[in-house]
Amino acid sequence: LRDDMPLDPRPEFHRVVVKCTPSGLEAFSTGGQRSSRVASLAGANGFVALPSRTAEKTKLAKGTHADAVLIGELRI
Repeated sequence: LRDDMPLDPRPEFHRVVVKCTPSGLEAFSTGGQRSSRVASLAGANGFVALPSRTAEKTKLAKGTHADAVLIGELRI
């Protein structure tokens, strides 16, 4: 992950742009994730699977490895 991603009380998928970089595949957040933010979906080529928030874990930190689903071509 190239950005910190706050966790919700329920599991969710965060819209991202996945790029090939010299250090491997990296996921960049598309910004606000509200359902009304259609523009963030239009620019996304993937979803990162985020677990539920717990008292100990409130975000996935930048640099964390996470599972992702690609829905478009990788960007270079």
